[in-house]
Amino acid sequence: MVPFLIALILYKKFYKNAGVSFEFFFLQFTSLPWYWYLVLIGFSLLNWGLEIRKWQYLICKIELQSFKVASKSVLSGMAVSQLLPFRTGEFLGRLAFVRDDNKINAGILSIAGSFTQLLVTLFFGTLAFFYIQPIEIPLYFVLSLIALIVLLGIGYQYMPQFIPLKQSAFFTAIREALGFLKRSDRLRLIGFSSLRYLLFVLPYALMAQYFQVGGSSDLLSLMCSVSCIFFLQTVSPSFILTDLAIRISVPALVFSGSFDASNNFDFMPGMVIYVFNILIPMLIGAGILLSLKMKK
Repeated sequence: MVPFLIALILYKKFYKNAGVSFEFFFLQFTSLPWYWYLVLIGFSLLNWGLEIRKWQYLICKIELQSFKVASKSVLSGMAVSQLLPFRTGEFLGRLAFVRDDNKINAGILSIAGSFTQLLVTLFFGTLAFFYIQPIEIPLYFVLSLIALIVLLGIGYQYMPQFIPLKQSAFFTAIREALGFLKRSDRLRLIGFSSLRYLLFVLPYALMAQYFQVGGSSDLLSLMCSVSCIFFLQTVSPSFILTDLAIRISVPALVFSGSFDASNNFDFMPGMVIYVFNILIPMLIGAGILLSLKMKK
């Protein structure tokens, strides 16, 4: 319930904030030096290429997929993920390119991969959140968050062992799907997810450095701020109706200490990254799903 209240506050702040201007964003976006477009495209290709490779690694446990098919699967999942809170619909789009008899196992493996990325984001984001403290942190919140991350970490390492606690067809299917992942596989997934996390944080911090936001020009400090931003965005129910509001208001909170984007440049780095890392892949994925539907 709390994340939805946060989203409501951000949504209202977004639409009531006179400092937010799409014209301003468009002007600044089109004024970027040409080489920045190449840098951002390069980071986006690396980011999604790594995610596609991670999906290939997962899906090969049950069926082989070429890089081309895996690309269509991942981008389709990206398109569907924006329609539901916390991007829970990602696995639905990916299943469009999986054989019918493997869809259940593939769906569970996809969720396991997303959970790994979530765990990495929460771990680094929590450290950054405690370091920056953009809002006052009650002690009970600190203890609860630490306990949650520890439990998630333990659960991640011993996922298959926890499943048989309840015998049913549903839990049996989950146990069998997770049985494909050995501990070494889960560690490798953490490696994939950590590297992909870096490919999200680094270009965002470089953009923040370029637009001179965050009160510091030090790249490591800006990466810490970006980690905090990702953490707050992750715990908010981000879907297509609130995504823009969250992406504008949260950076304003971290960079300027207020939900109101008094400095227009506060939201520029995140919105630029949004275009290259989210919007363009999402539109490509929507086109892939549309073409697939037209063929049927």
